Amino acid sequence: MARIDLKQSSGLPIFYSGEDLLPQGLSISETSTICIDDIRSQLLNEDLNCPQIFYKKYKDLDKDDVFKGKNIRINMYLIYPNLAGIEYAKTFATRCKSYPRILEVIYGGGIILMQKYESATNNRVMKILVKKGEKIIIPQGYTCAIINSRQNSNLIVLEMHSRNAKPRVVLDDRKGMSYYIIRKNAKQETVRNPEYKIVELPEKINSNAILSKYGVKDTTPIVKQIMRKYEKFNWLFEEDSVDI
Repeated sequence: MARIDLKQSSGLPIFYSGEDLLPQGLSISETSTICIDDIRSQLLNEDLNCPQIFYKKYKDLDKDDVFKGKNIRINMYLIYPNLAGIEYAKTFATRCKSYPRILEVIYGGGIILMQKYESATNNRVMKILVKKGEKIIIPQGYTCAIINSRQNSNLIVLEMHSRNAKPRVVLDDRKGMSYYIIRKNAKQETVRNPEYKIVELPEKINSNAILSKYGVKDTTPIVKQIMRKYEKFNWLFEEDSVDI
């Protein structure tokens, strides 16, 4: 596969080889490969042995500390188009307690699951279909997972947040998110995680209205937007700043 230039969609000098991301002149603090044994506790079927690799995470991309100087952390996820039994490949469920995050699809398409689960009577779940160029704001306190629901294309997602934010892997004790995205009888289905006895059905949200509320354009890479008009994104660096 020929190398694909991701600069237009990401705003960063990165090529994609078909199997890996190839930053040009960017530093990466760490690259981690998430294998089935790592994510087993969040799978619908814990007894599987494949696929071996679910995704790669490229942490803290920067160029001469430009983003660090502006208190920005950028990570990228490369999620492979695999099925774990009947479940689509996904990332860990992660949550940032106090600060919001922005996700942007750089290549491919998939699903963002987002939830805030306080109790059986106080919870919200959102299922958001996303494609290249689309952006999603993850509010503080919400848990999210990224699912590659396409079987013939990798999914590349950029994550941006304040360096003060500390997203953490959560929900191992509940086998992950409240819903799983599966493929059954050649169709995509959303099924409830049995660990959640009572949970709301996934709702649809108006992502464009939320982006507009917080000054995010849907036509320009988020990296370019924040570097050009940094002052518009004060909310990204403030605690408890996003409401949806």
